[in-house]
Amino acid sequence: MGQDNKLEKLEAQIEILKAQLKEAQLHTYVGETDTLHCSDGELYIGYDDNKTLVMEVDQLFRDLPAIISMVTKEQKKMQEMHLEMIKEALIWFY
Repeated sequence: MGQDNKLEKLEAQIEILKAQLKEAQLHTYVGETDTLHCSDGELYIGYDDNKTLVMEVDQLFRDLPAIISMVTKEQKKMQEMHLEMIKEALIWFY
């Protein structure tokens, strides 16, 4: 009885892990890039020392206005956050 219950729990955990792995494989996080170059209408973005993201330049060009808009908004939020952190640190310093 106890063995059957343990086996069922392990099988359930395996199914959960399989679902998590499937979800993780749908996304790629690129923190820092190593290289950038173009060839034959494609942009190659190197990251994590040996991985490459390839994008078709025509589609990327069409997406640039939206990308720039989103990135500048996020960058502004990050700068404001860092500025607030600096201000708080200065209050505690003085």
